[in-house]
Amino acid sequence: MSRRLLRSATLLVFFWSLTTSMVYSAPPVMSAQGAILMDAKTGQVLYDRNMNKKLAPASTTKIMTAIIAIESGRLDETARISAHAAATGGSSLNLYPGQAITLRELVTGLLLRSGNDAAVAIAEHLAGSVDAFVEIMNKKALSIGAIHTHFRNPHGLSAPNHLSTAYDLASITRYALLNPAFSQIVSTKETSIEWLDRKGKNHNRNLRNTNKLLWMLADADGVKTGTTNIAGPCLVSSATRDNQRLIAVVLHDHARWYDSMQLLKYGFDQYDLYEYAEDGAVFAALPVENGLTDMVDALVAGPGSLVVTATDYPAITVEVDLPEKIKAPVYQGQKIGEIVFYVQDKAVKTVDLVAGSTVEEYTINKILLRHWLSTIQRLSGWGLL
Repeated sequence: MSRRLLRSATLLVFFWSLTTSMVYSAPPVMSAQGAILMDAKTGQVLYDRNMNKKLAPASTTKIMTAIIAIESGRLDETARISAHAAATGGSSLNLYPGQAITLRELVTGLLLRSGNDAAVAIAEHLAGSVDAFVEIMNKKALSIGAIHTHFRNPHGLSAPNHLSTAYDLASITRYALLNPAFSQIVSTKETSIEWLDRKGKNHNRNLRNTNKLLWMLADADGVKTGTTNIAGPCLVSSATRDNQRLIAVVLHDHARWYDSMQLLKYGFDQYDLYEYAEDGAVFAALPVENGLTDMVDALVAGPGSLVVTATDYPAITVEVDLPEKIKAPVYQGQKIGEIVFYVQDKAVKTVDLVAGSTVEEYTINKILLRHWLSTIQRLSGWGLL
């Protein structure tokens, strides 16, 4: 090959690499009215398209219904299906009035087959009525931080002011995925539940997940589909690669499968999770000066992790600001230090270190009081009081 041809080939490879690198690093273009990509561990937003725009969430509503049911601790209870629940329109588990079925199987049918009748049955069994259950849903949403969400029903069929946002749905999902039972159900492609038919005969009923992404993307492990005329096609999805889990939400998106897949791939290709300390972990034991106890645990008050671009990952440094000892009194939850994450020598995140318990100050009066109480307990134990 001549030098000119070799030079031309080299330049061609260079420009091809540059072009593919530029395409590779660009976030996907999508038609969703609202979308987000969130890191599940840290809550960091990696992609945003109108993430705070209020939109109809369709059956992604059922994420909240399911987590409330799971957290109730009543999954093994048997529910009796009302005529009202059985008559619920839209996607259905085909429940019938008087049917006996466990709450666990209702939740499975709710998440895999998107049964609207299952949603009503869950609400009635747990709260006595749909309206009472919806109050619980809205309170739970606020406690999670989904401040732009307002539910009117437990299934997501269109109703006035039944609205959420891509950000809120990602936050609700991030919370729900911390529950192993929820995480296991939404990652299930196909399963069977016990089914009592109208003739009183028990048999297994097969359920196949409506979330096609579980078959389309190897890393996919959830979460929930949704479609109504007003909401359009919606999808809340999750995927895990190595130690990183991502949550994608697309609302009113007629290319929801492709867009969600591209969004998740973009996140894994472009961002890395740097893990330093677990939320709630004991970071250190700190000596307490003049305290009734000698030590107090310093706990990590938040995810001690950071998501950065792959190019920034080597540039992460961490500094810990924690005194060698602390003076009593110390109160549980009191900030006693912090972890600071730097990228390129710029502080980008701070996580507090807090006291894990209360340590009272050592004083003569408190020592005498403690001694007196101990004496009273001993005398009571001996039957002398």
